[in-house]
Amino acid sequence: MDATDKYVVKVALETLRAAGGTGVKKSALLSQMELAAGAPVAKETLEEAFQMLKDRGWTDYHLEPVWHDRRWTLTERGLTALEGM
Repeated sequence: MDATDKYVVKVALETLRAAGGTGVKKSALLSQMELAAGAPVAKETLEEAFQMLKDRGWTDYHLEPVWHDRRWTLTERGLTALEGM
């Protein structure tokens, strides 16, 4: 993982922290990650980074009560990772 990738992951974690308990939709989070990269990023690359966040237990989701969309939030492990960056 190069410095740009690390920065993109850090921005994703900061976005999740800023959203708090409300969380963010996956599409919005991927959009923020692409903006942080500073250039267009392949969808597969963004999906891989998002999958890494899930695999490491840094993010979790809940379902919205009305529309049943997944809203992603930062976990304790994710907050610890962010503080270490």
